[in-house]
Amino acid sequence: MTSIAADLVARGGRGALTVRGVAEAAGCSTTVVSHYFDDMSHLLHETYALSVERSAGRLDAVIRNDPCDIVGLVEAVLPLDAERTADWRIWLAFWGDALASEAFAREQRQRARTATRRFRACLDALVTEGRLRRGLDTEVAADRISALVPGIAAEAIFDPRRWSAARQRRVLLDELAALGFDASTAARRAS
Repeated sequence: MTSIAADLVARGGRGALTVRGVAEAAGCSTTVVSHYFDDMSHLLHETYALSVERSAGRLDAVIRNDPCDIVGLVEAVLPLDAERTADWRIWLAFWGDALASEAFAREQRQRARTATRRFRACLDALVTEGRLRRGLDTEVAADRISALVPGIAAEAIFDPRRWSAARQRRVLLDELAALGFDASTAARRAS
């Protein structure tokens, strides 16, 4: 049910998430949907949790493969393909509800802080390896990346023609270069 709800939100926004819509898409009654979810808030939260779980899986895979892959780490969450774009559409819908729900807002803050910690750990590892200059304030650098990601994502969601995957990657690599990261290897990998 949750994946059906996620698909509805990704295609039609928050307004598409209705008990009736989920029931029709699942081929069941609204009573069945109501059995699984207490209310629309619960349904949206479970939809959000599904997209966060998918994202966490991508991030964990990058970290397992190479804890210093800052490009891969950021690309794991940028809307570069259909699944990541769907996740961002769900997150944007959730953010709208988080404006009115302290519980949702608290969860979003925690998620953002977790992402920033992941970026910082990766940047710290790059400094340790000598791939970023010693003395780099990795806390500030991680904050910059954390602010850049939703900006790129929002642009890509609302103006996908202008913000193609190639442009998203170029802006990311430019930011990393400004931090002193030699992104030439990552640029060749992305092309």
